[in-house]
Amino acid sequence: MPAAAQTRVLLADMTWEPVSTLTPGQRVITFDKTPHDHRYRMYRVGEITDIEICKAEAIQITTSDATVSVSTSHKFLVQKWNKSMYREAGELSVDDEIYWFAAPNEYEENDAYREGYITGAFCGDGSVPGWKDRVEDPRNTGSYISSVDEEVARTVVKYAEDVAPEFKLSLKRRQYTDSSETALMPVSPGACDEIIRDRLTSKLPSNDEDYARGFLAGMMDTDGTYPKGKELGYCQYEGQIFSQVCEYLDLLGYDWSYDEGEKGEYSDKIRLTPGRETGRAFEHLLETRPKVSRKRLAFAGNRRISGQTSINSIKPEKENTMYCVSTTEGTLITEGMLSRSQ
Repeated sequence: MPAAAQTRVLLADMTWEPVSTLTPGQRVITFDKTPHDHRYRMYRVGEITDIEICKAEAIQITTSDATVSVSTSHKFLVQKWNKSMYREAGELSVDDEIYWFAAPNEYEENDAYREGYITGAFCGDGSVPGWKDRVEDPRNTGSYISSVDEEVARTVVKYAEDVAPEFKLSLKRRQYTDSSETALMPVSPGACDEIIRDRLTSKLPSNDEDYARGFLAGMMDTDGTYPKGKELGYCQYEGQIFSQVCEYLDLLGYDWSYDEGEKGEYSDKIRLTPGRETGRAFEHLLETRPKVSRKRLAFAGNRRISGQTSINSIKPEKENTMYCVSTTEGTLITEGMLSRSQ
């Protein structure tokens, strides 16, 4: 897999990293080198085993979705003559179809995203006196987020230090209602309840895409659903929050549908549609960037590869420094395109 230094590779945490900064042992998203059970290739989580640097003749491949500079011997998984096969970059032609994962877009984790994340996490699993249907528990006073995942608790507290210091959130071990189990949760003193409640009941930004991404990430981390990695959605009964999730999905350009819940007009699941379109599910996770790793990785091993991107142009380049990455699966994803690693 000889690729130029700036080529981005998809890591297992659903972030992109230039190939020149990778190290052996890092976990990456891969796929089956050969069809699983002689039928489908599935996405997998693999590990980088080796990286070599060499000089090689380069070629620039531009598709309808991305551009990548690789060596002429770099192998892509392509669909040709209605068959899936590996082809070296130097053998490709305009209009050939390379198997495609999702666009390697990078989104800024700015203050709007952080504010949205905190609000989304509270909307998903928050408990604030006088807000929603809080059931008072004498063991747990003040406002808090009752997520079972410490990634959520630590992220909320960290973000609040930057964008909502007035919440005075800190990590404390709390018990769940009707349970003796405990977990670290973001907790604020009772004196801040009104401040938090006012923030949650105020009108949220309607056209801020960064805020929307953060809000949906917080919701995904607390109320996200991914049954057996077959579809991606949000569990929500609360009417106002339900509407907000749908509004932000619309803002970011995602189609959605919902199941009718116990309250009739509201849902117990808002799901992305079409539910089995692999690219859109991964694209949503890449764009919103939820923090809970088990949710980010729910689809690896449960989704088969699908979708291609068409080559628009091929340009030869001068000899360049190339990075050859080997993985446990023998594959990886470069600039969104499915490639052989060895």
